[in-house]
Amino acid sequence: MTMTASVIIERHIEKVFELTNDHVTEWSNIVEEEHMLEVTPKGVGSTFRTVTSEHGRRMTFEGVVTTYTPPTASGIEMEGDAFSLTADYDFEEVPSGTRVTQRSTVRGKGIFKIILPVVGLFMRKSNCKELQNELDRLKAFCESTLDTSEC
Repeated sequence: MTMTASVIIERHIEKVFELTNDHVTEWSNIVEEEHMLEVTPKGVGSTFRTVTSEHGRRMTFEGVVTTYTPPTASGIEMEGDAFSLTADYDFEEVPSGTRVTQRSTVRGKGIFKIILPVVGLFMRKSNCKELQNELDRLKAFCESTLDTSEC
């Protein structure tokens, strides 16, 4: 199941890129904890562990950075017990700031490989809404975070 959502943030692209990637637990409603395990010099290949909570269910994922091209693109792959997730972010300068587009793909494992496509059909609208809510939280966070270097 793949979902895409976008938001325009009234901040410089470099700052939006940094806040999106380096402050996930501060803006995300889903990510509760994130711990870097190994950091590579160029970002790609860096590994991390993330704990999420969604609909009252906590899940732990092991992740790797797949794309890190400041300030225009970043991406991760995460593996959990029930499913894997790919999230790619594109950052684009627009006249009013920065457009952030997130594409997420969820792939079930085991029994969830069979269940996810069926359940996904019924939950697609709510999942897309949740993705948009996450980006709206990112927008609010980025636009409310004071940075005196931009003044």
